[in-house]
Amino acid sequence: MNKWDERFLRMAALVGTWSKDPSTSVGAVITDKRHRVLSVGFNGLPRGIKDDKKLLGHRENKYKTIIHAEENALFFANAPVRGCTIYVWPMPPCSSCCSKLIQCEIARVVSFIPDQEKQRRWGDSFQLAVKMFEEAGIILDLYEQF
Repeated sequence: MNKWDERFLRMAALVGTWSKDPSTSVGAVITDKRHRVLSVGFNGLPRGIKDDKKLLGHRENKYKTIIHAEENALFFANAPVRGCTIYVWPMPPCSSCCSKLIQCEIARVVSFIPDQEKQRRWGDSFQLAVKMFEEAGIILDLYEQF
């Protein structure tokens, strides 16, 4: 892992701590080719929706309403993200976020190999995302957790 990847993955981890999701906090950082931060995002409910513990604790309803960290980072980017890198902590993007990253022309995705629990819950989505990134020509760099 190079120093920039480590720095921005650690930054994504910090951003992820802002999430109110009781089960999984995710952070994302988008940088340009000059290592400048263009945007950050964490998983959470849409603007104006209260961080209600009942909603966040009800997995089925939470998944219907929550915005993923990668999506929030794309929504809040203050510049085009074409050719940029996104750093995602603690696991790689799901297939839905993958589609959006491809559509926005992100060039590289950096994250971690998912642990067994995340693989159990999200494994099919991760595998589909890997195939999609490969087909779209997007670099996917996955590291062991630090």
